[in-house]
Amino acid sequence: MAIRRGNDSPKGSGRLGPARGGGEDLATAAGSYWGMSDSLERIRDQSHWLGEGRWYRERWLSYGDFFGGMILRMVGDHYPSFLDEIGKKTALDWGCGGGAVTRVLCGLFGTVWGLEISPPTLRECVKRMKEAGGQNFRPVLVPAEGPEEVLRLIPAGTVDFFFSVGVFKHFPSRGYTRRILRLAAALMGVNALGLIQYRYDDGTPKYRPKEGDYARNVITMTSLTPEDFHRLCTEGGLEVVAQERDTDGEGEHHQYALVRKTPSPSS
Repeated sequence: MAIRRGNDSPKGSGRLGPARGGGEDLATAAGSYWGMSDSLERIRDQSHWLGEGRWYRERWLSYGDFFGGMILRMVGDHYPSFLDEIGKKTALDWGCGGGAVTRVLCGLFGTVWGLEISPPTLRECVKRMKEAGGQNFRPVLVPAEGPEEVLRLIPAGTVDFFFSVGVFKHFPSRGYTRRILRLAAALMGVNALGLIQYRYDDGTPKYRPKEGDYARNVITMTSLTPEDFHRLCTEGGLEVVAQERDTDGEGEHHQYALVRKTPSPSS
C-alpha cells in the first residue's frame, strides 16, 4: 500500500493559497512535534496508536466503533438518504492517527483516504489497516505547513464525507483552521457531508486559544466558540447543519458539528 506524498517543499495548489494569519511558523512546529511519534510514547498515545498509553485493544476498538455509530446516527437524523449505498461513497479522515476510527470508516465507505502530517503515524495507520483487511484505504501524507498540497493528491470534488476527530483542537491557530475548512470544501463534492470535532472555548484560561509554544500548549492549542466555528465554515463554503456537545462523555470540551458542502447558486 503506497503512501501518496506531497513535495518536500510544497508551493500549494495555485487555487487555495495559505490564508493570512495561518500561523505558518506554528504549523512547522506542529509538524515537528507530531513527527516525533516514533520516538516519544506520549505522542503515540496522543495519536491513538494501538497498544500505546491508553490504547489497549478493547478501548482502541470501542473508540472507533463509537464514532462509527455517531456518523450513522447524526447523518441518519438529518440526511437519511445519504446512507443509501454508503458503501460506494468516498470518505476522507483528516488526521487519521493510528487508525482507530479509520478502521470503522473502511467498513462503512467504499474508499477511505487517510491523511496525516506525521510519516511514522501514517505508517502505523497503514499497518493497522492491512491487519484489518482495509483494502479500500488510501494513505496520504501532506506537510503541516503546506496542507494545500492535498489538492494535488486527492481530486477536488471527489470526497463524499469529510471526517476529523481529535485533530482541530491541535491545530496551530484559528487561521490554520480556516485553511483546512476551505480545503475540506474544495475536496467535497455535491451533497457531501462531514463530521468535525473541535474544542469549544468557554472563556476560561485553559480553553482559550494559545498563540505560541506549540509543544507546551498542544493539547489545548486551538479552541473555538460555536459562533466562531460557524463563521469559519461559512467563509470556507460549508454549512453547519447540527452541533452537539460532549457527546463522548470525556469532559474535554468537545463539540461535534455535522456540516455539508454549501450548494453553488447554479446547483
